[in-house]
Amino acid sequence: MNHDFDLITHKFPADMPELHIYPVGDTQVGSANFNERLFLNWRDRVKNDPLAKVVIVGDMLNNGVKSGKTNVYKEKKSPSEAKMWLFHALQPIADKIIGCVTGNHEWRSINDVDDDPLYDIMCMLGLQDFYGENIQFLKISVGSRNQNRQVAYTMVLGHGVSKNKTEQFGYTIDGMDVLVTGHIHIPYSRFPAKIVIDTHNEVIRKVGFTHIVVPSFDEFGGYTVRGMYQPQDSTKIPVIILNGKEKEV
Repeated sequence: MNHDFDLITHKFPADMPELHIYPVGDTQVGSANFNERLFLNWRDRVKNDPLAKVVIVGDMLNNGVKSGKTNVYKEKKSPSEAKMWLFHALQPIADKIIGCVTGNHEWRSINDVDDDPLYDIMCMLGLQDFYGENIQFLKISVGSRNQNRQVAYTMVLGHGVSKNKTEQFGYTIDGMDVLVTGHIHIPYSRFPAKIVIDTHNEVIRKVGFTHIVVPSFDEFGGYTVRGMYQPQDSTKIPVIILNGKEKEV
């Protein structure tokens, strides 16, 4: 397990032309609305992509414990069954997972009994060093800009909270290329920028970053209809492409 402000570094081969980062979260395995077929299709696409890497942003488990908001009587899987199902589902792509943070659904167990089922899964996969409880900072180096230097990218993972609060948080981090969040079940991408005073070169620059919000793997129905949420197309799979020749997201 990493501390909040540790920097996890990944260096990939210089002959890799690019990396395909598949962000995932809000799968909520065990939920009455969990779309198992859609998730396994996503998993198989990652498995068959030789350039694929995966980052996880929490709520992978619905974790319908008694203290949560979930109707435990309607769950497809108990918390323990869902944990083992997800562990086995991720095993074929375990070597592609490079980062993970937990979500508010997993936090139900942390608050109740000081046990995070997503951390348990990462430990079973041998990936505990790539797990963070609250936030995670990654440096990813790939390809070769020239003989001596790779192209380096920085990525921040967080589960997210409300849309406005999460978007505002992105502006607090300098040097970030990509922010990946979830939570709101409304997938989208945005490309904000910050004004930077560059005293070294004595210029004012505009520096952008990419913000990706992952889709949910819940089918539309049940509480989403009851709460009159807008339906979302969760079949679209987001892929973040990191260029290995020049810095480009």
